[in-house]
Amino acid sequence: MDIIKNLLTDEAFLNAAIAGLSLVLTFFLNRAVGAFQAATGIRIEEKHMRALHSAIITGVESALKEGPEAGIDNIKNSALRYARQSVPDAVRALVPGQGVMDKIAERYVMERLNRIGG
Repeated sequence: MDIIKNLLTDEAFLNAAIAGLSLVLTFFLNRAVGAFQAATGIRIEEKHMRALHSAIITGVESALKEGPEAGIDNIKNSALRYARQSVPDAVRALVPGQGVMDKIAERYVMERLNRIGG
């Protein structure tokens, strides 16, 4: 019992114990903050992806009102222009690489043309 009492009254031991506890708490807090940031970052990215895809689909459907005769490239370019104007935050946040949006738009153009038999 005297050993514990001596340790609890020893200033050097208390300083070391507090430093060790601070280190452990800092580690766990950093892990928790990292997990929170990862979870919210994923949700924000998903929101931007949905917005971008939705804008491209809307752009394709809008461009198809002129008819499929407008040509795949014209429909695709119109859809991409619409997406860049309607969801610029999503484009900035996702930073799609070279040709990524083009391929997404082409996919939706082809899906819509196949649906209407164009």
